[in-house]
Amino acid sequence: MTGPDDSSTLPPLSPTDQAAYELGLEIRKLAAEGAPGWLDHAVDAALNHPHPFPRGEARIALQLAPQAEAVAALLPPLSSPNRRLRRRAMTLLPKLDPIELSGQMADWLPSATREGRRATCVVLAAIGEEARPLLTALATDPDAALARRAVRALDLLDQRRTTTRPGPLRASAQRPFGLHPPSQPLPQRPRSFAVAAFNLSYGINLGVLVRSAEAAGAEAVWIVGRDFYYRPSTKGSDWWIPIEIVETAEACIERARSRSFQIVALQQSPRAVSLYDAAWPERPLIVVGNEGDGLPPSLIAAAALHVEIPVYGEIDSLNVAMAASVAMYQFRGWQTHQGGR
Repeated sequence: MTGPDDSSTLPPLSPTDQAAYELGLEIRKLAAEGAPGWLDHAVDAALNHPHPFPRGEARIALQLAPQAEAVAALLPPLSSPNRRLRRRAMTLLPKLDPIELSGQMADWLPSATREGRRATCVVLAAIGEEARPLLTALATDPDAALARRAVRALDLLDQRRTTTRPGPLRASAQRPFGLHPPSQPLPQRPRSFAVAAFNLSYGINLGVLVRSAEAAGAEAVWIVGRDFYYRPSTKGSDWWIPIEIVETAEACIERARSRSFQIVALQQSPRAVSLYDAAWPERPLIVVGNEGDGLPPSLIAAAALHVEIPVYGEIDSLNVAMAASVAMYQFRGWQTHQGGR
């Protein structure tokens, strides 16, 4: 988790990171609004931007685009002489509609370069059973190297058939893995607990925390301070759980009180009890702090309970997203033993 020091200030960003985060949030906003030209903007960022944050925002935005347009925009880079562009397109295409993708690939392949045709086999293997007819045709291609790749891809599909566990798979367990946007407004999540992250420096940690919170059945995730997170690491769970932006620690405290939450500070401190021994409140708001500086004094003072996770190795703490995940599931276990939901 985090150390005992605390700070109420946002960790500074380098000019490069600041520009990248602003671009990523702009892509998110333009996609949500359906602004003119947003798809071209997102494709360019997904393929060419050196920073992972705008690339990640663009990758999620492309899943919301008209799938025919998104596929058409990403097929040509598969034939690029630039290996980086080919690899990024190969990563992005399997996230799109598999039927649309297979259909357009069948029309596109005759004009593709040799590199593009080989890359196609990798993409088709990743999207699953919808690709089988096209892979079967490619397995007899005059290009022997291409035919071998298609055969290997078909072998992979066969292996997945035999190793898939019995019974229907959840949508998130099917390729491409992760949750997709809901088709209708979500019902209110059951009353349980919420988690708040104060001034985390790394968007990937926030994304992982969101994914764990959705899986654990949290009511919401509150992002206190800097309002960015790396969306690909949520695996689509941020479409299924409310994400609330809270500007300051003091606003977080007021919101918790107004919604009948009791704050539980997850931080190593003299006041903290072991997570194993904690007597949780009925409706906790689990708060975690910045990776380096921890929680500010105001949140520490407002907490009804302080808990820490025992560590048994040489390292003195856990990653903040991992620590929050452990705490959420420990609360769920405690709740179950108390006869709760």
